[in-house]
Amino acid sequence: MKLYDAFGREVDTSRLREEQAAPTMAGIRNIYSVMHPAAGLTPERLSAILRDAEFGDPFLYLELAEEMEEKDLHYLAVLSTRKQAVAQLRPFVRAASDSAEDARAADLVRDVLTSGALMLESVLFDMLDALGKGYSATEIIWDTSGREWFPKRLLWRDPRWFMFDWVSGEELLVRSLGGEGPAIEDVAEGRGRHFRGQGVRGGFGAYYQPLTEPLVPFKFVVHVAKAKAGLPIRGGLARAAGWAYLFKNYALKDWVTFAEVFGQPLRVGKYGAGASEQDKQTLLQAVANIGTDAAAIIPESMMIEFTEANRAGGAELYHRFCEYLDAQVSKAVLGQTLTTEMPRGGTGSRAAAEVHDSVRRDILTADVRRLQATLDRDLVRPIVDLNFGPRRNYPHVEFELPDDSDLRAFADIVATLADRGLKVGQRAVLERLGIPAPADGEPTLSPAKMGPGFAPLE
Repeated sequence: MKLYDAFGREVDTSRLREEQAAPTMAGIRNIYSVMHPAAGLTPERLSAILRDAEFGDPFLYLELAEEMEEKDLHYLAVLSTRKQAVAQLRPFVRAASDSAEDARAADLVRDVLTSGALMLESVLFDMLDALGKGYSATEIIWDTSGREWFPKRLLWRDPRWFMFDWVSGEELLVRSLGGEGPAIEDVAEGRGRHFRGQGVRGGFGAYYQPLTEPLVPFKFVVHVAKAKAGLPIRGGLARAAGWAYLFKNYALKDWVTFAEVFGQPLRVGKYGAGASEQDKQTLLQAVANIGTDAAAIIPESMMIEFTEANRAGGAELYHRFCEYLDAQVSKAVLGQTLTTEMPRGGTGSRAAAEVHDSVRRDILTADVRRLQATLDRDLVRPIVDLNFGPRRNYPHVEFELPDDSDLRAFADIVATLADRGLKVGQRAVLERLGIPAPADGEPTLSPAKMGPGFAPLE
């Protein structure tokens, strides 16, 4: 029986046993970063990096996005907050129907998600790397040692090893072993890229498409998280936060320079009219030594004066500018600011904080729904098709949101509805509570007292 993925591509099961995007010692898929585009970043260079990503080569953009998370602590904090809010949620699987066949399929998917070897929380966190970079690719390592196709590991792959096709900008491709990264000299000069492969002429000069190949169907979980509508590569939060990162770097460098000299007296050396060049150099060296060693010697004919610094407002300017940029990044990532920092003055209304928290809740819900759709398409469907064959409806992965954790309220609602004659399926209740159905012959709990009108579940 032929199998097809969600995009209509035929599945070649013989290729599922191989790793398609494994790292290599040489070529494009190595784990090391040699470009470091954040070093000496300028507005012109940032524009060139973003333009290259638009033209289909996101290599430097993805390296910059990685460095932004390492060097900007505020960006790292808000982005990690958004990732952790989803990664810590507990998943549960809902069967497509009450039939025995659909129940078996749901049980297998449930076994995969609860497998300790899979480390689902870490996998979800890695998948949400798409928030910053626009997409993430996680390779499925299938275990076929038994009678079932079982994902034994889900391995995050470096997004630099992938790129989108040059025609639609939607299909993700993996860079093959023949491709090469950007030439270092071209990166330094901000010029175009050099790859081995088919030549493509862009609006800004000659570009060369690297060697790529399509992803093997049923082999990858590709998560796309768009901060805005448009091409996936332009939907990452790092693209919007890059400008704030650049300007904040300028402000921080100036602030550090200011902090080095702030409060130190200005040292003025004076020499006589007949001083030689050697005398001038001696005086200059003495003035410099006072700043570093707090000691110096000069000829008796020379004089050094100390002028006390009387500057105010400089540090506050840098501080407020960095705070402003951080607030813009918080808005871009979390949709609000009050859950990350207090407003200037240290006061804020409780109502405003609750509104901001509800905004963050809306973003969490949207992230969860996108993640559920990705898992249903790229993980649940392959598991079911490979083990049971294709079908019209598949199990559905859902995550328990924080406000839905009041199980007592849920149990009370179900009990009330059952008392009023509504037929409630036991399987649906157990799935919602995260409790597996009892096995045949397994001892079960019984109520301590059976009051009037009590009817046990059947």
